[in-house]
Amino acid sequence: MDKLGHVLILGAGFGGRDAAAKLARLLPRDVHITLIDRNPYMLYTPMLTEVAGRSVSPQHIQAPTRSLPRRVHFVEAEIETADLQSKVVTLVDGSTVRADHILFALGSTTNFRDVPGAEQHSLTMKTLDDARRARTLAQRRVRQAALEKDAEMRRHLLTFTVAGGGYTGVETIAALNDLVRDTAAEVGISPHELQVGLVEPAKRLMAEMPEELASYAEHRLGVDGVQVQIGTGVEEVGPAFTTLNNGTRIPTGMLIWDTGIQPNPLLKSLDCPKGKKGGFEVDSAFQLQGYPGVWAIGDCAEIPKPDGSGSFYEPTAQNATRQGQHVAMNIARTIRGQNVQPFRYKQVGELALISRRRGVAYVFGLKVSGVPAWLLWRAIYLVKMPGLGQRLGILLDWLRLAFGRQYVPVSRRLPAASVTFSSRHRGAPGAVHKELVRVATR
Repeated sequence: MDKLGHVLILGAGFGGRDAAAKLARLLPRDVHITLIDRNPYMLYTPMLTEVAGRSVSPQHIQAPTRSLPRRVHFVEAEIETADLQSKVVTLVDGSTVRADHILFALGSTTNFRDVPGAEQHSLTMKTLDDARRARTLAQRRVRQAALEKDAEMRRHLLTFTVAGGGYTGVETIAALNDLVRDTAAEVGISPHELQVGLVEPAKRLMAEMPEELASYAEHRLGVDGVQVQIGTGVEEVGPAFTTLNNGTRIPTGMLIWDTGIQPNPLLKSLDCPKGKKGGFEVDSAFQLQGYPGVWAIGDCAEIPKPDGSGSFYEPTAQNATRQGQHVAMNIARTIRGQNVQPFRYKQVGELALISRRRGVAYVFGLKVSGVPAWLLWRAIYLVKMPGLGQRLGILLDWLRLAFGRQYVPVSRRLPAASVTFSSRHRGAPGAVHKELVRVATR
């Protein structure tokens, strides 16, 4: 039997990895499957904040490439550029790879939104190094503060800020808040000295979450000592300060930037149709129009919903996983000479952690908050983690956390006057809005 072709997948994230595994089952052995990524593992990004918060070990959220089907040829390399017409990819070492089908699943990078100083003076939460760096820096600053005699410098060291109130931003501030309060207790610093803040330019947190759950999350963060500022964006970031668009200047040297993403920079160099957010403009079957054999999913693509509404699928891990499986079926159909099928998928729900013991979840139309949502988050993400070894490792980490440390709700340690509330949504239980606690200024 003659060789049927070569499928090249760029990116081993949720979409790329699932596409490779599915293609290995669907395609005959005569079709070669190659997967290229700069890392020899798939990073389970939903648990990055668990690493940053010292709840999970870094090695437990990595799915090594050896767990891929054997027929998938993995190449650890960085991609320099790609020729969409000839379907040739050039790697940074100068070597090239030619394919009959190329699937772009390269993921995204942080969008700093052209805010002066943001890229130079803030941390991100996209990689394992980011999570480790955030954890190390936060603990180091608290321990330095324990030895610092100068009041202004001490306040600077104990001020922590996250920009962005989406899912990642909320989970980041929740993990960071727990971490610095644990560390402060270890070195004898009063929790009242800590200034932990979250700023979000939109009118509320987590726009995709039902408003009642978003309000509950805001309330719980406030009770746990997080100063939440809604409708407030970042105007400038310096090495020792963050200036907000309301004129407030926060004396902090630790800002984590979580205000959005943008497609992989490689896409900018490719001359082809792109959408408003910079992703490939593909059809509902993931095909790049005018370039036969070129496909794109996840953060690399702007995929229209087939309902004619003009809306697009959100670049979430949940969507990327289903897209990876579906694009694999469409590539297999194309190789067999069959018609491709449009992608149709409705997310089953959204989940977010808002503290070490509480969360919010909107699953199958049900609104869940508090401890049940926290347990649901734990169960769902544990099951979705690829690899039995990783699941067992994470489970052991959580058991160690549960029995190795005594958890004391921060609300019991904070003075009642430090946080005030006013009603914002009538009749909605728990739907309260924290009055903005003024951030220390210079």
